[in-house]
Amino acid sequence: MVDLYTVFNTLQGTGNEAHFDTEAISSELPHRLGCSQERYPIFFVESCDETFSVDIELKQFSVNFNQVCNLRRTDGETITKKFTLILLKSHEEDIQRYFLELVYLLLRKLPSMPTISSLKGELYKVISLFSSLPELSMEVVKGLWAELFVIARSQDPLYLINSWHISPKDKYDFNDGIDKVEVKATGNTDRVHMFSIEQLSPNEGSQLIVASIVVVPSGRGSNIFDLIESISMRVTCVEALLKLKEQVYLTIGPKINETKEIRFDMNMAVDTYKLFDHSNIPVIALSAIPKEVSRVSFASCLKDLSATDLSSTLSQLHKAL
Repeated sequence: MVDLYTVFNTLQGTGNEAHFDTEAISSELPHRLGCSQERYPIFFVESCDETFSVDIELKQFSVNFNQVCNLRRTDGETITKKFTLILLKSHEEDIQRYFLELVYLLLRKLPSMPTISSLKGELYKVISLFSSLPELSMEVVKGLWAELFVIARSQDPLYLINSWHISPKDKYDFNDGIDKVEVKATGNTDRVHMFSIEQLSPNEGSQLIVASIVVVPSGRGSNIFDLIESISMRVTCVEALLKLKEQVYLTIGPKINETKEIRFDMNMAVDTYKLFDHSNIPVIALSAIPKEVSRVSFASCLKDLSATDLSSTLSQLHKAL
């Protein structure tokens, strides 16, 4: 993916808004990236219609629909037409990087010339993210790293990406509508993992595999973006790669540079990666839980369990692991 933050830093604010210096964001899309006179990043998005829509004005974010703009390309030529302007009002590098990546991914998901209605619908998702930026913690990064590790090491990364959860609150990390995979990362070699009783009680007819990985910090290890690069070398589907990157940015928020500094021992993860059938994992019997009790969680030690053999599985999801 093009580094739009680097592109943005090459652009000059004009001192007035009669003309904006801009650069194309992609050879496949007509949209452009510019720099406001306050040196804020601003996207100029072409649409296929001119439907009236009320502008959006927030503290850090504004959207102006169907505005006639004069854009100056880097070769000196001027473009005059209507655009939707998406502006971030912040000079913080991490916030700017986050904005540029998210809006770029949004535009790649839409048709090259989206309708105003479809563009606005996607923009509301970005606005909601900026109004409630996720908190970044070592546990969040470790969990995301483990999930990306499973995709990177899999037989069919495309199938796993397509089965990957949409929300971190989903019950399972991977779910193809039939079978499930839950990824558990731990820093201890005893493989003690936390489970909810619901996680180890899949619906009838579903097979559940638990992927257990020992994940420990290492200054010379791999970070989340190393794993994304590894996956990208094996997956050519643009839609899947967009989903992958979007999920990462939704999880880590604007802490991109901070996340890059968090690295984990790849060799340890490879050596300790094991798959377990959920039915072999020590669990509290459902019959022992009073019906009035819910949200039961517990720790189980998987150290002495035998890994499951998936060589004869009929599950397409589990074959992909």
